[in-house]
Amino acid sequence: MAVTGTPQLGDARLEVLSAEFDSIVPLNYIYAQSPITYVPAGGVLRDGQGFSSLRIPFYHRLLPANTTRSELTDISPVTFVDSQVTINPSLYGNAVQLSLKVQKESANDVFQIAAKLVAENAAESIDYVARSVAIAGRAFELANGTARTAVADPLTPGMLYNAAGYLASAPKLDGGLNAPTIGQGLAAVMRNAVIADLAENSSIILLGQYRDSAPETVLMGEVGAHMSGIRLVVSDYAKIFHGAGSSFGTASSAETLANAVTAGASTIEVSSVLDGVGSGYVCLGTIETTANGEQTNVETIWVASSGVGIAISGGAPNGGLVYDHSSDAAVTAHRQVHAVVVVGARALMKIHDSAIGANPQLLPPKVDGLLDQWDSAQWRWFGGFGIRAQNGLYRMEVASNRQVLGI
Repeated sequence: MAVTGTPQLGDARLEVLSAEFDSIVPLNYIYAQSPITYVPAGGVLRDGQGFSSLRIPFYHRLLPANTTRSELTDISPVTFVDSQVTINPSLYGNAVQLSLKVQKESANDVFQIAAKLVAENAAESIDYVARSVAIAGRAFELANGTARTAVADPLTPGMLYNAAGYLASAPKLDGGLNAPTIGQGLAAVMRNAVIADLAENSSIILLGQYRDSAPETVLMGEVGAHMSGIRLVVSDYAKIFHGAGSSFGTASSAETLANAVTAGASTIEVSSVLDGVGSGYVCLGTIETTANGEQTNVETIWVASSGVGIAISGGAPNGGLVYDHSSDAAVTAHRQVHAVVVVGARALMKIHDSAIGANPQLLPPKVDGLLDQWDSAQWRWFGGFGIRAQNGLYRMEVASNRQVLGI
């Protein structure tokens, strides 16, 4: 798509920013990357051929006909069985606005910085949409307990073998380890903390040891494989249910913020002393209790003490809080629960608009103000994701020996 310059931005420069956007977005996909996600037949919306929901049919194979047939009477035909998956597309997007004053007075090219952040935001946002679908799969296993609130144990090799067994009939990713394994053609998405737990208790084969011979496709974030054959994808996008697990020893009481705080803050004030915490990790915000907790403003922070006024470290670029929090936000001391999702090929289906594209689209900057003093950068995407079949996803909810700072 041609982009048009603004008073502050030339056409050639915008072409470069647009090309960078198109290259950055797919490189930041994890759940939305191919071949984990695919576009089914009929999954592209076109002008005059759109839909508010798409029903994608799947046709079941015929069962073996292993009985003898009569030579005197005709056979009865069997029913041709099909099933359907429904996906509802929606519009997604975001925008930032920069003033002429900010652009002229900044020591750095602030619009180029904004364009890069917009590209990363587009990729992360669409990957979150795919993640919400992936973590809502029907099959799951809890470490240590029958409820998420009891989860206290890390990921074990046995859980990976359980996932491989469940996904035995799922479509496989191409390649794998050199030798056939039970989990060949599968991948598990997790955080660095989880793979560290696994490395302490099991053997991991690094990507460089098998990349030259197999697989044909190396996934974004793939670092190696477990001995089960399941490929290990590490990403900061992997889902965490913050504060949803068991409590840390005596630190089971919940407090609240005494005053509201804004993103970037490096201190908080709580309603009373945090019981049994000392210096350590706590969860700030409403604990996530459902499989779709993507919009909950919740994060894990490090507190320097258990007093009322506390210096903290968070996951923001300045080391402070990622989110704004109201004065009644909960402060709890519970373990994080990691949702490790194991998938094969074509686990998720993706539909999208043909004009916007399979990936988010960077729109031409908008100029506003009588003096043309405001430039904006924005992206949009129209589409959606759905689970192809419930036997193509397996979720393991585990704790970790290491907490993850931030979101």
